[in-house]
Amino acid sequence: MAKVCLVSSAGGHLSEVLSAVEDNLGKHDFFLCVTGFGMVRDMRLEGIRRIYYMPMLWRYQEPFGVLVSLLLALPKFVWILLKERPDVLVTAGAEVAIPAFLVNRLLGRRPALFIESVTRIHTPSRTGRWIARLATRVFVQWPEVLGFYGAKGEYHGGLL
Repeated sequence: MAKVCLVSSAGGHLSEVLSAVEDNLGKHDFFLCVTGFGMVRDMRLEGIRRIYYMPMLWRYQEPFGVLVSLLLALPKFVWILLKERPDVLVTAGAEVAIPAFLVNRLLGRRPALFIESVTRIHTPSRTGRWIARLATRVFVQWPEVLGFYGAKGEYHGGLL
């Protein structure tokens, strides 16, 4: 049984990453690193054994709020990845995945899979542009986006 780290921000990205792995929830040891917004803290996610909440600042939506939140997430991801030692990281975004994949690379580079959002039909997301450099594989859901990701990009039809 593989240990799988799911990394996500709240909302649609979380729905996408959970949808992508739902057929495997009972087959592997899944844990989730998610932004600590109130709507997520009360959720009960069947098949997810542990949930780690990532630091989010009060003024998160302001440009420096995101940057500071991501910097604060770095040491927490070091602690989580050293403690859990996952076999693979999986994310559909958003920005909280960047420090997770960066720490993953610094700690030895386990497979790190990025699933581009189903809403990105013609151009990659901002997170996708950054995280493609750190991911081992990038899955796109529209063939039009495939060229943006070079050799790491893979299209196997819609995943969600």
